[in-house]
Amino acid sequence: MSMRWERFTALCIMFVLWHYALASAQKTSVGFTPLNELGAGLYKGYSGGLYPAESNDAPSSHKSAGLSMAGLIQPLDQTGAVDAVNGRIVFLSVGMSNTTQEFSMFKSIADADPVKNPNLVIVDGAQSGQTAAVISNPQAQYWTITDQRLASAKVTPQQVQAAWLKEADSGPTQAFPIHAQTLQSEMEKIVGILKIRYPKIRIVYISSRIYGGYATTTLNPEPYAYESGFTVKWLIEKQINGDAALAFTGTEAKAPWLAWGPYLWADGLNARGDGLKWEIADFQSDGTHPSNSGQQKVTQLLLNFLKTEPTARGWFLKKQATGVKQGALDLPVQFSLEQNYPNPFNPATTIRYALPSSQKVSLKVFDSLGRETAGLTEGEKAPGWHTVIFDASNLASGVYFYRLSTSLFTCTRMMAVVK
Repeated sequence: MSMRWERFTALCIMFVLWHYALASAQKTSVGFTPLNELGAGLYKGYSGGLYPAESNDAPSSHKSAGLSMAGLIQPLDQTGAVDAVNGRIVFLSVGMSNTTQEFSMFKSIADADPVKNPNLVIVDGAQSGQTAAVISNPQAQYWTITDQRLASAKVTPQQVQAAWLKEADSGPTQAFPIHAQTLQSEMEKIVGILKIRYPKIRIVYISSRIYGGYATTTLNPEPYAYESGFTVKWLIEKQINGDAALAFTGTEAKAPWLAWGPYLWADGLNARGDGLKWEIADFQSDGTHPSNSGQQKVTQLLLNFLKTEPTARGWFLKKQATGVKQGALDLPVQFSLEQNYPNPFNPATTIRYALPSSQKVSLKVFDSLGRETAGLTEGEKAPGWHTVIFDASNLASGVYFYRLSTSLFTCTRMMAVVK
């Protein structure tokens, strides 16, 4: 019995050491600043921002062009002719394994959303193993399979009018910026293929990779996942600058209008300003492909984007959701938790927060020692602005904190009770 116990103890110690070594190898942060927060800062000599001039907003001329393209999206019959009653608008995903895993969950949730346009057909064209290097070939089997998926959804290539593109290359080894420029060249070819195969396509939203610091393989780890954000930035900037190869209007159009979709990268456990962070539980065992919770994060970010983005909500949402009444057009575009007012207060104060989409919300109050003193809100809440009145009659004077938590956002603010 003693020998068995010793063997068991030794195995336990080995397991603990293995687990510790694995945890130590996992990078909960790589120290990079998200592109949408880098601004005028530099990464290896290149400035941040999603768009030119270190901005996260597209130039006004590009925005206006996008709105014009969005205005052309309308239900089409299978030949591509306008049919406002029975026609369809196809929104297609394009990409590799991560893309199809994320988009398949998005499709399931979006199809069940009561505010989705009933004329909209969501088709997952993304496929496992289909990297940018592979599908940048117009003869790739990928495109045949995508058309088969369209046919299974009872739609045609002539009805595809918008797409979400998220791509990467397998096992990159080149130094930055070479590999990012290679990926840019491949993605430029992909958007050109989209325009040829789907002549009615108007808009392509592009996202870069999620966090890659937990990767246990060489498939697409950091810094390549982070640096792929520059690929998207440069590709869109090339179109903004008027490159003929990416022209999206007129008889010489060679590409759809390009813009950022949701920017998905955050530095592991270092939460972005909007609360997005990536935990090891958000990934499968390879640390690269998203788990169920990781897929949910991308799904919510993409869904929020399409419901609030001016070039998307007109065709993504059903008509009554975009009318003059309170609806999608009035939804906040991002999460926020406002400072309570008045502050300091006695005995009551107002707390206001914003949700761009339906979320499970927790709003709680804590004292200066971190002990919960009040639960103000708990449960599913609709998108929009929400107001809560907090009555502190039973609390002593002092400093307190209130924290709003959702699956995508956490924010804490301080308030003072003065009696």
